[in-house]
Amino acid sequence: MKSCLICGCVKNCEKYLDDVFGNIRRIQELFDKSKIIISFDISTDFTLKKLVELKKTFDIDIIINKEQQTNIRTVNIENARNKIIDKIYNQHDQYDYFIMIDMDDVSSKPIEIEVLKDALNENHIWDGLFFNNQNYYDFWALSFKEFRHSCWHTNNSKKIINIMNDELKKLFQEETSNFIACQSAFGGFGIYKTKKFKNCRYKSKIKLPSAADVSMKNVFEKYNVIYKSNSIIYDCEHRYFHFSSIEQNNAQLFIYNKNLFPPYTGEHTNILN
Repeated sequence: MKSCLICGCVKNCEKYLDDVFGNIRRIQELFDKSKIIISFDISTDFTLKKLVELKKTFDIDIIINKEQQTNIRTVNIENARNKIIDKIYNQHDQYDYFIMIDMDDVSSKPIEIEVLKDALNENHIWDGLFFNNQNYYDFWALSFKEFRHSCWHTNNSKKIINIMNDELKKLFQEETSNFIACQSAFGGFGIYKTKKFKNCRYKSKIKLPSAADVSMKNVFEKYNVIYKSNSIIYDCEHRYFHFSSIEQNNAQLFIYNKNLFPPYTGEHTNILN
């Protein structure tokens, strides 16, 4: 009997929730037992009203954050995700898996559910799994090969993103396995084995666990850009969470070389223009 928690952070997501929950319903069909955990930040639309409506047909725990928001987006998201993590390990750690899914346009198009089913059938390979997309965009969360630190911590982020994009495409094309090893990724959807992420936290400070150790100064100099670690102190919150799982629990993380969602064309792709 396999069980899964399906989790997400919401703020001003009202117009996407019906479609995202349509995908969640299909995900639930793959498991014998499932539950939804939503971390809600105060919104300017009717997101909370929509969640209350959805609660009539879905088993949803809604965590309402009443604390004042900071002016740093990654800190707000980190706090929201950690509220979910607290709930998982304080109340629901008997579930085999948990999913973190973005509740906006990233996950609102129809899911390729057979791709997720295939990945679950090969769960002996991975502890945490992310998915390819024809328009791969989430280079902030991505760490693979020598690219361990943020693409935004240089004086030429666009150049590093293009290099990372080229390297990732080569791996997707050349690897015979569908599983591409990484230290971190996301792209709006990650599935995790619950026991392998115990005691791990989301954190957006640039300081990473020692599992991330690599001289980024040397790596960036290799590509003729400057590493600016002292001028930018915040990073993608996923990176710390994933590196912590590697260091503390020896988690094995991969990107699955199949597309879980149609090509993404939303605002997050602005980074590639």
